[in-house]
Amino acid sequence: MFILLVVGLVGIGVAVALLVPARMLGAEEPPRPVMATVVESGSCGSGMDTVEWDADGQKKQAKLDGCGHTKGESVEIVNTGGEVVSSAASVPAGLPVGRRLTALLLCMAALAGGFYAFLFRYAPLRAPAVLPTPRS
Repeated sequence: MFILLVVGLVGIGVAVALLVPARMLGAEEPPRPVMATVVESGSCGSGMDTVEWDADGQKKQAKLDGCGHTKGESVEIVNTGGEVVSSAASVPAGLPVGRRLTALLLCMAALAGGFYAFLFRYAPLRAPAVLPTPRS
């Protein structure tokens, strides 16, 4: 009975951990995408494109970690604070649920293995499924 209580409490704890917003667990807010315009197009063999966007009323320029865009093309970017910005399509979006789900499955597998070992070690000896018929 104790093992069922432990499995139930772990399941409830993991479900709460999966449903709690990431910012409450200390994760940073993901950077927001911004629309930028390609100012200078770089060739794909040797350079990167240069983009310009409006950041709080100021025009900013940076290198885009991509190439092949045409001059004047609008591109959605993510500014991570460095000299090079990334395309918004290349940055993972959303919460890191995959890592949480992996942890949940690992915990459940460990508990199931422990429960199986407990049953194998401490299970009472059972009578055979088919009892022999008495000879008269």
